[in-house]
Amino acid sequence: MIPLEAALIAINGLNPTTTLFGVGIAYLLAGAYFRIPMPVQPLKALAVIAIAHQSPPTVIAAAALLMAGALAALSLTNAIRTIERAVPVPVVRGVQLGLGFLLVKGAYQMIFQKPFFLGGENVLAEVAGVSMPLGIILGLGSALLLVLVLRLRPVPAAVLVIVLGVLSGLMVSDAVSGWRFGPAPLAFEFPSPGDFLTALVLLVIPQLPLTLANSVMATADAAKTYFGEQAKRATPSRIAFSVAVGNLWAGLTGGLPNCHGCGGLTAHYRLGARTPLATAVLGTVLIVIAIVFGRSAMEVRNLLPAATLGALLLYVGIQHVFLGLNVKATPHLLLVVLIAAVSMAAGGNLAIGAAAGLVLYWGIRWTAARYGLRLADRPAERPVFIRVVGALERIVPSA
Repeated sequence: MIPLEAALIAINGLNPTTTLFGVGIAYLLAGAYFRIPMPVQPLKALAVIAIAHQSPPTVIAAAALLMAGALAALSLTNAIRTIERAVPVPVVRGVQLGLGFLLVKGAYQMIFQKPFFLGGENVLAEVAGVSMPLGIILGLGSALLLVLVLRLRPVPAAVLVIVLGVLSGLMVSDAVSGWRFGPAPLAFEFPSPGDFLTALVLLVIPQLPLTLANSVMATADAAKTYFGEQAKRATPSRIAFSVAVGNLWAGLTGGLPNCHGCGGLTAHYRLGARTPLATAVLGTVLIVIAIVFGRSAMEVRNLLPAATLGALLLYVGIQHVFLGLNVKATPHLLLVVLIAAVSMAAGGNLAIGAAAGLVLYWGIRWTAARYGLRLADRPAERPVFIRVVGALERIVPSA
């Protein structure tokens, strides 16, 4: 959330107070309703495209309103249930595996390619007489610390890594100087008809399939996998309506278009969150930052080095790969890997991967029914690939 939100503020001119305030409120409400630590994160494809095209706030607000309308309609008419029945579990797992690969790729970029502070310059350090980027040292060290501390159950490993990152940032930067307190002034302009047309073609059409695949279907599946009966409210229909409410706020205030995400749920669960109290604390922190530090938006965000975010992202990505591989039948495993591969080949577009998987899955089913063929979906007897994954899960523990 932090890199995309910061870029939307700096490049597109979103209001830094309404962005975090809306996400904070969404965290509080989603946790209270779903009774699990439900994540709130940006609409990734929408955000990336908007940043690339330098779309003005009115176009982004129009996109949020269109997303809200579409998801509310799918939820209230129960059309989302028809979509749910058409999307089998292996396709959902393929989307989750593809997202895991994307998270690992993003982590690599943040640790090895990004400057020490997002939008800033690189910082070098001397190690045994060799000069190398401080971000690489911090990122790899933080990842190792995270894995080691996670074995000590009472210790909040993610918080420890974030504190280390902030302290490292304070040691090499004077980012605290020149801070201004108070919320950023609200100057919102309602989108015009032209903004809605641009938003539909440029932002909503690429985003909506991805939202249905990852933010609705895959998140509902992950919630059931991680929390069982505790997540009984996290159905695709209710998740879709919740995302609609969050984007209604974003569209009416110029805030951050958001969703509930499968990767975010893995992050919360694998790093120790088990109840809505965890996300309530996070939501409260975001609201305080929005109100107290809104006028110093970029300075506050620059307290956390990119490598620290990369270390957390790397761990979550690996855990998300494990989630995606959680199938038992060998044909399903092959379909999962194929969907992830197609997604990566399509530039990380999970919707294209999901579409390819759906065509293949239902194509095989139709062919089998047409010619009277029998499909064997029985579980394989612990193939070597699954045993390797099990061994890796023991090396990379979860909270």
